[in-house]
Amino acid sequence: MGRKSRWASIGAALVLATIAPAEAAKQPWVEDAKLEFRLPDLDGKLVDSSDARFAGKVVLVDLWATWCSPCISEIPTLVELQSRFGDRGLIIVAIAFEEEERPELRREYLQGFIAERGINYLVLDGGPPENFESVLPSVRNVRGFPVEIFVDRTGRVTEARNGYGFKKSWARKLDRQIEALLGAPAAGR
Repeated sequence: MGRKSRWASIGAALVLATIAPAEAAKQPWVEDAKLEFRLPDLDGKLVDSSDARFAGKVVLVDLWATWCSPCISEIPTLVELQSRFGDRGLIIVAIAFEEEERPELRREYLQGFIAERGINYLVLDGGPPENFESVLPSVRNVRGFPVEIFVDRTGRVTEARNGYGFKKSWARKLDRQIEALLGAPAAGR
């Protein structure tokens, strides 16, 4: 089975898992409640999780791919959340895992994809899916995309979970969760 079809199968399995309540126990998690990354943006400039731009902010990290249909279906909700809550301290960071091995072609493709869909949040290049564990070694139990990781204003991961971009109930829960995190006071990071 090719890499793309293997990851597509994992994505399909994730969609099925979102329907089955017994799968709730199989959520992803972040070791030590600290998400660290150092990845290039789509211009090739490195972005580090410890950058000043994230200090005191609520960060929603979305792990996704353009070949993942639930990932695509959550884009309009994420665009709307960034528009609505960006001024209050929300930063959405989407880390894309694409099949293309060559970084310059992968980033060029992602730039076009982002422009087509009007994505208004930060997108980073996670590289090919098989590099996932080396790129985000603290993220565990990931079985497919999308994955949402919530980081509070202090830099602590409050939750990691499988994304449910195709459900209205998911969007409402996400909205409430972001609102609650934004309402929490900022402490030194």
